[in-house]
Amino acid sequence: MKHLLLTTIAAVLLGASTVEVFGEEKRQKQIASSNKELTGSTNGGTVFVTLVSHFDRPWTMSSKDLAALQTLTKNHPKVRWTHLFNPVSYTTPTPLLENIETFLKESQKKYFAEIGVHLHMYQTFVEGAGVEFRIKPSVSAKQAKGSFDRSGYSVPMSAYTGEEILRMLDFTLAQFKSRGFGVPKTFCAGFYTTSLELQNKIALKGFTSSAAAFPPGKEVGSQYAPSWHELAGWDTSVTIRSVPYRISKTTILPTGTQPFIQTVDGNPLVEIPQNCKIDWMVTAEDMKMIINHHVQFAKKGKSTAVCLAIHEGSADRYFTKFNDVLEYVDNLSENRNVQVKVQYATVSQVRAKFIEYWK
Repeated sequence: MKHLLLTTIAAVLLGASTVEVFGEEKRQKQIASSNKELTGSTNGGTVFVTLVSHFDRPWTMSSKDLAALQTLTKNHPKVRWTHLFNPVSYTTPTPLLENIETFLKESQKKYFAEIGVHLHMYQTFVEGAGVEFRIKPSVSAKQAKGSFDRSGYSVPMSAYTGEEILRMLDFTLAQFKSRGFGVPKTFCAGFYTTSLELQNKIALKGFTSSAAAFPPGKEVGSQYAPSWHELAGWDTSVTIRSVPYRISKTTILPTGTQPFIQTVDGNPLVEIPQNCKIDWMVTAEDMKMIINHHVQFAKKGKSTAVCLAIHEGSADRYFTKFNDVLEYVDNLSENRNVQVKVQYATVSQVRAKFIEYWK
């Protein structure tokens, strides 16, 4: 399909200076036209669409999963991915590690993706950071009391102390630096669990965006286990209609007010709600319906953001679903009858635009 030119320079925003060319001339023009800064008006009325990948179990990623992510990227060159990479890749043998790193760096350079952080409390990672490993509680149980997970996968990061969290963040930042990924700005702990302690610590360590607020309700799609609802920190104030918000010093919820948690750039830590849930929970039609809600909201003159989310290990399984949804977003972005701007952005780019709106 044909793509309209975006009138911005994302290469400047993300520090990229050149654009490497893919094969055919058409693809070259598409990529060149998309390497531009966001055009969202400070008067509102823009629907930003971000696509987040969660690296949960990098060692399980197959060549088909990697190919699926590569194909989604090439099929939809305007997408500004936010890949939330997991440094457990360096503490647990990961067969496709070199290929994954190559893909992520290519995404940064050619498609202006953002590389953020996603952490699960696996034993190799926790102990690699010099922290004592825990197996309880678990967010994947019938109840929080007495729950455990010997792998650490479903143990919330918020179950660790502030000092332990800082050690794990320091370890993560060191891994990113040594592997050439730069300084990550977006953070999400496993299962979207968080707390004021965790939010304060990520801000202290240089993160400026959180991608954790998750709708617990039954309005659309499946839900997490009962213990998740006890431990995750979210309530029904987070919905599929939620918009980005500044995180208060008194609550992680969107109901919070000033004063806000401040970050290293002098602006508040911003939450980008995961309002389309996660790949296995929703259908393509569910995601389109949620997008439509936000389009209608933007018609009232205010900007909003939709976050799509896919796991690295299920990219092949859900390829058709996400290709369909991205085609839908592509069409919306080109349809002048929609009456609002629909455009792709990374999580950090969404934050930057909303910081402008709030001033």
